[in-house]
Amino acid sequence: MFEQINEVLQVGSVILLLVTGLLLLVHSKQGKHLWLGICFGLSIVCYLIVGSEAARQSRLLRLLLLTGAFTNPVFFWFLAKAIFDDHFKPSLAIVGWLVLIIATHANFYFSNPPTSLELLVDGFVIAGQITSIGFVVAAFYTAIKTKQDDLIDSRLHFRNVFVVVTAVLTIVSIVMEVIPVTPLTEIYFKISQRICILGITTWFLANNFSIRPGIFFLGNSKPKPSDNEDPQLKSSLVTLLNDQKIYRKEGLTIRRLAELMNVQEYRLRKLINGQLGFKNFNDFLNQYRIDEASSILADPTQSEKTVQEISYQLGYQSIGPFYKAFKEMKGITPTSFRKVHLS
Repeated sequence: MFEQINEVLQVGSVILLLVTGLLLLVHSKQGKHLWLGICFGLSIVCYLIVGSEAARQSRLLRLLLLTGAFTNPVFFWFLAKAIFDDHFKPSLAIVGWLVLIIATHANFYFSNPPTSLELLVDGFVIAGQITSIGFVVAAFYTAIKTKQDDLIDSRLHFRNVFVVVTAVLTIVSIVMEVIPVTPLTEIYFKISQRICILGITTWFLANNFSIRPGIFFLGNSKPKPSDNEDPQLKSSLVTLLNDQKIYRKEGLTIRRLAELMNVQEYRLRKLINGQLGFKNFNDFLNQYRIDEASSILADPTQSEKTVQEISYQLGYQSIGPFYKAFKEMKGITPTSFRKVHLS
């Protein structure tokens, strides 16, 4: 009975993941990060069907599916960066990481290795597990690191699902491959795993692909009032920024700013994201900080100020983040910017 439940859940998970991949493919022109979602979904499909009868009968198919399954932690990490890091840009570095994860699982590509190589095989097994867990931890760290400055409510809610469910599920899946368990325990785990995959995929589809009004679904003709419209709150924020230059405060967070304004954090987050168009709080602060930095650097009367002094004056705790933010916004370093405008 449990075997049959597992098979039904497995087929359902594979079908739902393929549907999700197809929908992402349709919208793939919106960004390269969508391809990471497609690849991640396909790697899960490979993991789910690598133990199927068809894979057992064809060594080539099994090796292809194993390769796809091995790449899952890498795509998991890059997908986390694409979702939660607003400054992430896909690069060819992912190829190097894929080669690394496949290389650490090289023992799976050789059948019946000689006894003399057992120690080497054991080494590959340990290296493969450590590397895989390392990528999952990196994804977990990415989601946690960027949480504080996130201004998008839907992404904040999804982050909790992503961190708690998918990270734990991936790590447990990796560990279960090397720890001996009874057949009954294994089937219980597989059923739980399939249910989690079905649940997460269904949740993702429901929150990212809406039903359009048409012949069957008529839709709602009444416009919904915007919950982002708060002129008084916006006026207070503008006053703090332009008159009091609150952005200069070192270590300022959205929670601290909300406390200073005596307003709920979620209202302030909606204002900065919905009306001002910023996805994370750091970008919001950098907009004001870099604009003022540009004025200072281009001012001949302030030419004696060092770049480091300017960065501290504007609330940066070190010069590194200031250089990075300035170059991202202006396409040039602060030092070069000053030379151009004062020459």
